[in-house]
Amino acid sequence: MTIQLIATDLDGTFLKDDKKFNQELFREVLRELKAKQIEFTIATGVHQERINILFKNFLSERLNFVTNNGARVVRSDGTVLFSNALSQSTLHQIQYFLNHYSQRPNRGLVYSTDDTAYLPSNISIESNKRYFKYFKYVKKFTEVSEIKEPIYKVTMSWTNFDEQKFYRDARQFFNDDVHITETGTGAIDIVPARVNKAAGLKMLADSYAIDLSDVVAFGDGGNDLEMLRAVGMPYKMPDASVTGCFNEALSDNNHDGVLKTIQQLINIK
Repeated sequence: MTIQLIATDLDGTFLKDDKKFNQELFREVLRELKAKQIEFTIATGVHQERINILFKNFLSERLNFVTNNGARVVRSDGTVLFSNALSQSTLHQIQYFLNHYSQRPNRGLVYSTDDTAYLPSNISIESNKRYFKYFKYVKKFTEVSEIKEPIYKVTMSWTNFDEQKFYRDARQFFNDDVHITETGTGAIDIVPARVNKAAGLKMLADSYAIDLSDVVAFGDGGNDLEMLRAVGMPYKMPDASVTGCFNEALSDNNHDGVLKTIQQLINIK
């Protein structure tokens, strides 16, 4: 294969556990990728504002984005290739299901735009505080009909709860009306049906006339699985929860595993 595009997940993959990364090494890698005309893509479950905060020193670089677990795809020139929000009818279904579910998400529940966290009025603000630093705005609502902005995902998490039970119950309730996946940050996302990182990455690659067989991807969790299966050179992190016949990065997320592996792949001296 001829490497033409590299994509990486963030949490547990590119970012260290403290949500930082080796900025000097990243800048060096970006320079070499640019020289070799290889596209670099952030493919993540998180929203754009969180990326803007984490990568504030790199927003002028040539970065592509597959965000919200594939619900939004943006080229490095700012072109929005895909934007698929949850419909109002689906949001009503989600709100009804969560309001009547046996175990409320006691560690947080957020309805997300690209920069705003919408919090149900019957959910404790305290349980959501860790999300606030990654949004420009935080707003409360009682009914989803009050929300007039596009909601790309609904994120929820619990303390001491069998999340596999939630997967089973939610999939039985929604059937194929939504896609339910991990976030990569210890929570669960509900996104529009047929939305995932692989589909988003294919749209991006197609826009550059790049075949997925010439794409490298890095991931560590369940929401990376479709992407890893789709590309020509998939890499999982050494301590990844995702399983499959994938290559393994040279080291873990706390030791610049993604960047070191990219260096090896493109022969940076």
